[in-house]
Amino acid sequence: MTTLKELRERKELTLRQLGEKLGIHWTTLHSFESGRRAPSFEVADRIAAFFGVPIEEIFPRYRRRSPYPKDTAKVG
Repeated sequence: MTTLKELRERKELTLRQLGEKLGIHWTTLHSFESGRRAPSFEVADRIAAFFGVPIEEIFPRYRRRSPYPKDTAKVG
């Protein structure tokens, strides 16, 4: 997993600069980086798209889940 802060620092952006590019207040981004708040799916998707990474790489809560239960019997 890559953190939002790591991605931001790789692009050499401050919180304010990233916020301006994404249309998100820098204090909100700081809350995401520190784990005090979690973004909505729409905001998380916008952030992931900006960095060109899958959403679940930054925000594991949005990890894609299989539609099949874990205990589904194998066919064959």
